[in-house]
Amino acid sequence: MSVTKNKISSFILKISFFSLIIGLIYYYSGSHPSETAKLVEVKDDYLVIQSDASNGGEIKKLYISSKSVIPPLVVGKEYYFVSDQRYFQRPYIRFVED
Repeated sequence: MSVTKNKISSFILKISFFSLIIGLIYYYSGSHPSETAKLVEVKDDYLVIQSDASNGGEIKKLYISSKSVIPPLVVGKEYYFVSDQRYFQRPYIRFVED
């Protein structure tokens, strides 16, 4: 049963409700991986890190956003990186700790 008798208003309410649900799912989705890794290179818009550097581990690019909290960094030193990656987006840095 519709909230309103007007079919157009009912349709608009249904679309709005489903858009809200999908938006909330997208907003709270994604992963927030954290790792201790060695800083390999610093670029203008991203950092290159290497996890498990002693065993020749994986190299990743973590992009810098306006919400990133990054202290002054030294290339070659290990840091604790926490990133944020939502569906269909690049991994962005949330914060970095010594």
